[in-house]
Amino acid sequence: MPYVALSGAGRIHYAERGERRPGRPSAVFIHAAGGGSAGWGMVMARVARVAHAVAIDLPGHGPSAPADPAALSMARYRDAVGELCGALCLGPSVLVGHSLGALVAIEAALAWPDKVRALVLCAAAPRMSIDAELLRRLRDDPPAATVWLADHALSPRVKPGVYRAFLAAGAPATPAIARADFAIVHATDLTERLPALACPVTWLDGADDAIVRPPDPDPRRGSIISVPGAGHILPIEAPGAVAEAVVAATPS
Repeated sequence: MPYVALSGAGRIHYAERGERRPGRPSAVFIHAAGGGSAGWGMVMARVARVAHAVAIDLPGHGPSAPADPAALSMARYRDAVGELCGALCLGPSVLVGHSLGALVAIEAALAWPDKVRALVLCAAAPRMSIDAELLRRLRDDPPAATVWLADHALSPRVKPGVYRAFLAAGAPATPAIARADFAIVHATDLTERLPALACPVTWLDGADDAIVRPPDPDPRRGSIISVPGAGHILPIEAPGAVAEAVVAATPS
């Protein structure tokens, strides 16, 4: 498994698929709260047919070095993504974020506009509140939190096999890390900063997403695509739709 030691983020694990192609930017995938790079597997397999793809495990997640949950922040996640891209010499890239990862991607695009070619943001809004029941379960009964997410985050029309696989996989991050992630999401509001984005933006909304609903009024700029039959977990519910949007954002 590939790792890189970063001066600020520590020892970070990442997944890598596909080949670098002249003139075509790399796609960098950033996972959701409590998640990990493995969640992007089906999307990356499709994207790798035409473009280079990298997925980070944020500090404290997956095989990356453990982290103190109290030390995690949006800024630390943003900087980890920037450091990884720099260490791998990716150059201007397309950032692909899911939920929390979308907020991290926006922060990175605002911090380094010359390094971000485009954004593809899955199941996200500039302000996302977290259900109190999910936080309670993460605190008191973490396995019950996974069941809650399966029941609320997946589309009611999802195939039974996907539902069972989601439950069997469990959470890649520890409950403490997941709680820290959701606290970061709950505290973040990027609404007023969206107009400062300098790159093209594609928003992918699950039509059945019960976790994040489009804001009203909707301040999001760019292309907004509703994915039918999908809920909040777009990378596993609709990997083809996500990959199509990513490939469209990485033209050669």
